[in-house]
This record gives sequence, structure tokens and C-alpha cells, in this order.
Amino acid sequence: MQSYRSKTFALLWPVIKVSAMRIVVYMLLFLSSGLSGKLTISWKENFLRINDDRNPSGELEVWYLEAYCRSGSTDREWNETLINHQTKLLSATETEIKLRCQLADGVIIDHLIKAEGDKVSFRLIAKNPTDQKSEVHWGQPCIRVGEFTGTRKDANKYAYLKDSFVFLNDKKSFMPTDNWATSARYVPGQVWCPCHVPKTDVNPRPLSTDQPSNGLIGCISDDKKWLMATAWDPYQELFQGVIRCLHSDFRIGGLEAGEEKIIRGAIYVMANDVSTLIKRYEEDFPAQVRRHRTLSDPKVVSGDPVSGKRVSITTPDYAGTDVHHTLYLPENWNSDWKEKKESYPLIVEYSGNRAPSLGSSGRVEDSVLGYGLSSGEAVWLNLPFVDATGQANQPNWWGDEAATAAYAKKVVPKIMAEYGIDPDRVILCGFSRGAIAVNYIGLYDDEIAALWSGFVTHDHYDGVMEWRGTKWGAPLPSYRKAAVERFKRINGRPVLICQNGGTSEIRKVIGSPGNVSFLDVDTRAIFGTYPTETRIHPHTDRWLLKPSDQRNKVLDWMGKRGFF
Repeated sequence: MQSYRSKTFALLWPVIKVSAMRIVVYMLLFLSSGLSGKLTISWKENFLRINDDRNPSGELEVWYLEAYCRSGSTDREWNETLINHQTKLLSATETEIKLRCQLADGVIIDHLIKAEGDKVSFRLIAKNPTDQKSEVHWGQPCIRVGEFTGTRKDANKYAYLKDSFVFLNDKKSFMPTDNWATSARYVPGQVWCPCHVPKTDVNPRPLSTDQPSNGLIGCISDDKKWLMATAWDPYQELFQGVIRCLHSDFRIGGLEAGEEKIIRGAIYVMANDVSTLIKRYEEDFPAQVRRHRTLSDPKVVSGDPVSGKRVSITTPDYAGTDVHHTLYLPENWNSDWKEKKESYPLIVEYSGNRAPSLGSSGRVEDSVLGYGLSSGEAVWLNLPFVDATGQANQPNWWGDEAATAAYAKKVVPKIMAEYGIDPDRVILCGFSRGAIAVNYIGLYDDEIAALWSGFVTHDHYDGVMEWRGTKWGAPLPSYRKAAVERFKRINGRPVLICQNGGTSEIRKVIGSPGNVSFLDVDTRAIFGTYPTETRIHPHTDRWLLKPSDQRNKVLDWMGKRGFF
């Protein structure tokens, strides 16, 4: 019997050893995650409770929902801003809750709330089933942090500020932050308004002059081991309130009759590690990160194309000449894209004319519109205009039109084949001269026109105004007639036309086709008084490098076309 047992044990020992090792690994992973208890949620009488025995109090309490609000709220009586609502519990477990808010104007907002590891996630669907526009612009989840920060019983009800933070200038900033505002219709408190929200549409508490660097607001636990942070996308404001509370208030932005919108949010309860928090936030809210990011255009370097670099390339057809293009591969580009079956969007760009008084060099190396369009997340190709000799890039206008078009016809398909480009995500864009070239060169004939899945222009448009002194752009009637024929080659594909100072003159010429979107841009509002450190004139393609509501609209347009 003993011999049998020994043999049996010997046979089972490898299995036992592997199982034991797995148990040890799982335990180590469990402990390293910092989770010593189960994160659970419950909701009753308008309060969401987050239970976790790591938390000093064992519970976070969220007034869910405190309020739904109209726009125009910054300097108005609070009761005039509120839209009455009722919240109904549809279903609940300790890890998933479904709620429905019925607003007085008929809007319905369904809430799916889940406990997921060290995060509570929110997914809202806001629907307007009525035949009237709703003015609901934002909602307020109010997170009570007195227990978490250990200040609930403190006589100073603002003692929690020293442990509360937002991010300004890309750094965690504890409260009270610099430029702390003290005057408003209601005091105290503090509001931070992001660039995509009018400053007239936030909480009527003191409004900081600083814009947040991201959508996070949070605090540190009493024992300094943990942090709580919250974010929403889209969001209306960050707010430090008057009942030991912190807010990231979600944005709805109004609802047209029959319109539906999706809003996402998160509350993180995790180890006090800001770098890990930022990483989680960027993974969960990539679109929001794009909206907040200030871009620095990559400079052209020597060498072969690699991810994260922008290089200058001369094709074999133009060896020994100065004709060249630039190519940028995004940081997420993978040389093993074929094996991994990955694909990437492509932005193709034409540059403006050489105009030193406007700050434009006319060089492919200095164009940035395409980089801003994709927030640096696409393959980006700057094509040249080939001069009449075939020896150099043309700094003004077209050079040899046929050669310039032929260059694109050869290089673009080659780039697409070599770098894993998705043919349904190829955008042609241009600034100034390049904006006209989007149609003048990009729709030169049916062959080149077939390369693109969409078009973006900034400042000027083909066929709108006469270009005196040129054979191609004057007189206006013949130029406009030819432009109409080129425009037909768009054939219903999406177009975004941006214009500093407004698009009204362009609309007068081309009308408002259903596939064309228009964006009025004010670069002075984005950059301030000219000249600036980076621009000497408002006629510029660099406005897409800086966060603004206008850039957000461009990114939203790109997102709807599958670019992100």
C-alpha cells in the first residue's frame, strides 16, 4: 500500500507543484494590486456608496445625482439653473447598478454603474424623446471626501483642501492652487473650466483663471496610502465644493429633439501613485487626453523612417535632386504590423506658399496641419510641389502640376503598402496654398482623386477667389468653372472646411452640401495678440497644436471618421 501511495504521489507531484506555484503567483498578484477587500457599490435615496476596506472609512459617499443644470449658469441664481429630476433604481447587485433619471423637460438618462477592480465605471445614455430641444447641459455627481481625507469632524470644513488636487500645467497641484479665485455670485469654492466649455456655463462659484491640464480631480487618504480621483468624458468643469466635496461634472451640452448622447466616467480608488493614476486615466479616456494635449511638432531628422520620428525622403525617381517629401510614423506604429494584422490612418498634407511676412516658409518640413489633425496618432506624409525643372520643391504655387500630381500617385500607394495604411482612413489636407491644392492637385484627375477617403482644408478653398497674375486662378469665371468640375470628383466623401475669420464667403460659392462640414476659426482667440512666440500672423496652421474648443471640434470630426 505504501509503495502504491508513493508511486501515486510521484505521479501527481508535478501537477501539485504547478498548481501550488500558480496559487502563489495569483496571491502575489492579488497582494501587489493593493486590494485587500472587495470593491462593492450600493445606491439608496440618491446616494451611491462605494465600499472598500482599504479606505480609512470603508466607504465613499457620492450624491448621485445632485443636480442637472442649464447653460448660462456662471452668474445666475442657482434655482434658475436647475432642471428638476427624479432617479429610479432599475436593478442592483453589489457590483452593478442601473438607474434611470427622468428630467422635468422629458429627457431620460440611463446610468450603468459597475465596480471594476479599483475603479467604479459609469456609462450614461442621455436621450431626448420629445419634439423640443432640451437645455440640459451638465450634471453633478458630488463626491463627499471628509471621511476619506480624515477631515469630516474637523472644525475647519475646508481642511480637506490641503489633500485635494487638480492638474495644472501638467503637474499635480494641491489646493488652494495658484491664482485661487475668491469672488463670485456664491462663495467660497473653486471652479476650473476646460477650454471646450464657455466660461459662462459653469458653477456660480469662484472661477480660476487656470485651465486644467486634464479631467482629473481627487484627494489623498488620511493615512496617505490611497488616493481617490474622478473623471468624466466629456466634462463640464472641475469643482471644489462647500460640503467637503469634489466634482468632475459631466457635460451633456444640450439635446436636440430625438438626439442621444453617451457619456462615460470613472471614480478611481487606488494606491497613492500619481504616475499609475495618469496611466489609467489616459488608457480610459484617450479622447480627453487628445483634447488637453499641447502638441510640439516633430522636427525633421536624418535616417530611415521609425516610429516617433519625422524624416526627409528623396525617391529613386528624383535621386540627385532636391525634390523630397517628409514622413512621420506615430509612436504606436509597429514594424510587425503585417503579423499583428494592424493598420493605421494616413494624413497627407500640402504646405502653404512661401510668405515670410506671414511666417510661412513654403517648405514641407515646416507644415504642421496634418500633425494637429491626428494629434500625432497617424502616419503623416507631407508631399512636395515639384518645380518646373524637376530639380527642387516649388516654394510658391504649383510648379509642374502634372509632375506634382504624378508624385502623389506614385508615393501615396507606396506608403500605404509599406506602412500598413487603412485605405478607408486616408485624409488629404492643406493650409493656404495647400488648402487650394487639396482640390486643385488632389482632385487633378480620377486616378489621384481615388486615393482619398476625406478632405480637410484651412484658410482658402479652390474656386472661391481670383488669384490675379496666375494662369490657373484668373479670370475668376473660368477658374471657378474648372473648380466645379474638380469638386465633383469628391463624390460625396466627407469634407471639413476651416477658415480663420469665418467660412461665409466659401459657403456663398459652394453652398452647403450634405457631405461638407464648416468650421469658423478664430486664431486670435486661441493665441492671443500677435505676434506670439510661435506665430507672427493669424494666418497660420499652428492653431491645431494648442488646446481649444475649435480644435476639439476638428478632433470630433476626425473621430467620427474612424481616425481614433
